[in-house]
Amino acid sequence: MLKGKFAIWLILLLIPLLLMASQSVQSQEYTTTTTLATTTVAVGTQTLTTTQPQTRPIFSAPLTIPPTHGVCGIFFVQPFNATVGDVLTGTMTSDSKVDFYVMTDTAFQAWSHQVVAGGTCTPASPVLSQQGTTSFNFTTTIPSNGVYELVIDNLSHSTVNGQLTAALTVAAPAVVTATVYSTVTQENIQTVMQTSTQNTGSPTSGTMPLIVVALIVVILAVLIYAARKKRLHAASK
Repeated sequence: MLKGKFAIWLILLLIPLLLMASQSVQSQEYTTTTTLATTTVAVGTQTLTTTQPQTRPIFSAPLTIPPTHGVCGIFFVQPFNATVGDVLTGTMTSDSKVDFYVMTDTAFQAWSHQVVAGGTCTPASPVLSQQGTTSFNFTTTIPSNGVYELVIDNLSHSTVNGQLTAALTVAAPAVVTATVYSTVTQENIQTVMQTSTQNTGSPTSGTMPLIVVALIVVILAVLIYAARKKRLHAASK
């Protein structure tokens, strides 16, 4: 009799516990990612400006040099201005041998005075020289700033016909501008961890089946109690 009552009371005590358990809701944690960051990037530009070499003509034409009646000849002279590093190029042709010179104006003045005075017929320290020629292609670099002379000297007693072409090339150096940098802000991705909770079940859907089970248990307990009491009553008669 006591064991039966103990079982019934145990079942009745379990019913509230089952009802409380049925109200629990399952949960799940998840992680989201937020993008929020900036990066400063340096952007640079560089401009290379090159000045092309410029060629300046000095002389280009046929020429005629009369015959000489003296010792040092009759000469043709073409002056020009030049800067150190300039390049003198040209071609000289003639139908008779001549002497060709490139010299500074100072050297030319000294030499011409010597010629008049009956001195030497060969100039001192010319920049470029070619004697006794009928054809000459020349190239020379100007050693210093100043005035220079192209000289063709006819030492023969006959007229010389020729052609002279000369030009000066000025080679300007390349000019590089300064490199200019600027900054540009760009958006990049930076991960920020964030945790939240999401319900995965409905309280109603989890509670209803357990309530039904609890009611069945109560009914069974009542039936068992009634049947046992009936048997005990019958046995007492």
